[in-house]
Amino acid sequence: MRIAQISDFHFTHLTWNPFRLFSKRLLGNLNWLVNRKSSFSHVPLEKLPALFSELNVDLILFGGDFTTTSLKKEYEKASSLVSKFSQKWIAIPGNHDHYTYRSFRKKHFYKYFSNEKKEIFHPIDFFNLEQHGVEVHQIGPNWWLIALDTARPTPLYSSKGFFGKPLEEYLREILALLPDDASVILLNHYPFFPLDHALHSLERGDALQKMIQESPQIRLYLHGHTHKHAITDLQPSLPILLDSGCSAQEKEGTWNLIDLLPDHCRVTAYSWENKWKPFREELIQWKK
Repeated sequence: MRIAQISDFHFTHLTWNPFRLFSKRLLGNLNWLVNRKSSFSHVPLEKLPALFSELNVDLILFGGDFTTTSLKKEYEKASSLVSKFSQKWIAIPGNHDHYTYRSFRKKHFYKYFSNEKKEIFHPIDFFNLEQHGVEVHQIGPNWWLIALDTARPTPLYSSKGFFGKPLEEYLREILALLPDDASVILLNHYPFFPLDHALHSLERGDALQKMIQESPQIRLYLHGHTHKHAITDLQPSLPILLDSGCSAQEKEGTWNLIDLLPDHCRVTAYSWENKWKPFREELIQWKK
């Protein structure tokens, strides 16, 4: 199976509507104008649908932050891009997709990005990302994808996520329901380890890490959020960690191509330099 991991598009629509700006969106607009506008481009993203078809990608995993301030017009831009991919995809929200308390409460993300779900035939199919913050997809023989929603609206200058105790219990129940020989990919917008800036980290990330350490069936942990590409093999105590980086940066845009094979995985990292080019390849043996 061949999987593309991409994240952090940050589609933007600047608004000066005073009613919309009477929120965290004012900071989001200013941050875009001052810091991000010069380094972001959506030209790289427009090249991906054709490239993924050329590379015979089977599944796309979207790691969140489709939008900048969770405005309707931003979602429409992101949805327009996603509609151009012919492959099956699974999406999770990032902190920018739950940017305001209203967008989180109204579940705006899920009006545009609801993953295709099968009918409920097994207790594991009951879990739904919108309602429970977690859902499960069987993506291949003996391979399962668990998607998490740990993004929450936060005060100014904070972009924390939250791995709450109810979500912890749901995830524990799901892992217990999977076959003993299952291989699992865990998809979350946030890394579980602390970041340099505490206000950008995942609260109770230590609890998530502990659960992952106790769950040898989790082979890959995929995330975005940091805008820093990384491939880290922490086996056997922890899974392989893959940070897709930010796929919309004009000079530092990145994403990962993942080939799942019986005894190893191959990760090919792509970067944008006027076109998408592979810049790193890792062959990693399964060690647990």
